[in-house]
Amino acid sequence: MLKAILAAAATARADLDGVTPHLAIVLATASPGGDVTRAIRGVLGPIGVTGGVTAGLLTDQGLVTDGAMVVCVSNAEGATSGVAATSGRRLADAAQAAARLVLAGWPFRGRYPRGFALGFSTHASGAPAAGFLTPWRELMGPKMRTACGTMAAEVFGAASTPALASVGWLEAAYLMGLGLTEGAPDADMMIHGSVDATRTALKWLEGKPARIVFALESMARFRALGSAAEREWAAIREQVREHDGPSAGPCVGWLCEEVGAYGRGVHPVDVPGALVIAALGDPSSREV
Repeated sequence: MLKAILAAAATARADLDGVTPHLAIVLATASPGGDVTRAIRGVLGPIGVTGGVTAGLLTDQGLVTDGAMVVCVSNAEGATSGVAATSGRRLADAAQAAARLVLAGWPFRGRYPRGFALGFSTHASGAPAAGFLTPWRELMGPKMRTACGTMAAEVFGAASTPALASVGWLEAAYLMGLGLTEGAPDADMMIHGSVDATRTALKWLEGKPARIVFALESMARFRALGSAAEREWAAIREQVREHDGPSAGPCVGWLCEEVGAYGRGVHPVDVPGALVIAALGDPSSREV
């Protein structure tokens, strides 16, 4: 699997057209069996690395259950980014340790940092909303909108000791939106909820295109959809195309044991069969 990660990183590097990457989000469908951070930096340079092991990747080709995905992000002008992979006796301890690292790294900001974060926690550590998002928010405040998923196995970013949580963040007044939907009695209702969640996330971009759209889908939802899972993914991507037209950025996702989010009217509550959509645009010219 480490070879697949390296191949994905090389493809991402080629797509950057010489732009310097600052953050790599790495997803793999099996344990890589090696130091992911060192391997990624061997291809992309001194870059922050976050991510984890998932049961499946949601891509332009549909669901991929044997492979790896690397998403590279470059900081916008006046923006910064970072990663933290932390451990502790409980997921809450790891979440607050990660938050303290964020807050310690940029001493000239206001009280609460503004931006977007993606969190990854291990399956054994607990549910993402109660375990990670609530203690994370206690320190980070309301302006760092965050989506988090409990991964199938390990999370990436720590070179030595196993981490309970890994998080990557972008800090600036980015246009971004979140949408969340719960499970439903049948596939048609679930797909309708997925479309609504995507529209909700995109509406916060104020008519501007999404640079990237992330979908974090719970395994319970994916199993409940059964053969309709492909139709749901197509419906999500169609909403992005309708919003952005030819300028639509990538729309990617991954399966999680459980998912949660907070910010933009989304509260950190664990709900069954959830799907989180996160749409990220350019930094805003005004406070949002």
